[in-house]
Amino acid sequence: MAELPEWVREIRMDAIADPSDKIAECEYFLGLASNEPNRERFRWLISAFLGAAYSYFEIRGLRAYRGRPHPETGEPVEDEDELRVLRQYVRVSQDKRNPDFVKTSGLNDITGELYKFRKQNTHHYPISLIQIGDDRPEGYHFGYRERDATPVLAFCRAAMKLIRQVEAELQGA
Repeated sequence: MAELPEWVREIRMDAIADPSDKIAECEYFLGLASNEPNRERFRWLISAFLGAAYSYFEIRGLRAYRGRPHPETGEPVEDEDELRVLRQYVRVSQDKRNPDFVKTSGLNDITGELYKFRKQNTHHYPISLIQIGDDRPEGYHFGYRERDATPVLAFCRAAMKLIRQVEAELQGA
């Protein structure tokens, strides 16, 4: 077997986070938000949760396209089983001109809303929250009108459940 190039030997493997790190990050921010009555801090924690959840799907999409080495050449190849699992929940596409660029978008009710809330928060304006009832933080809702409002923590818990489900399916793929 050929010796590895110097630049490969210099890589510190302990610096590379495990793929499940994004799940732990989502759980961390959701856990903090679940106990945060302060509106501004709650909003910041939910913003961090949305970013981490979005990132989970983006990283998993890239890994599905580029995370497996070809057994003979060592070049990155698609993992069709992982793509099949992911495509039940998100659209996943690879830029043919730049194979290291993979894009995902919401496909079902939960991922569609997740991507919508994250996009609004990242590209348009900070998360809009209204308080319905007296219970904080459970009473915080996405939106600015009661009739269109979505309970924030209930939605984030459903998204977290979906992420765990997707990960379990990917582990079995």
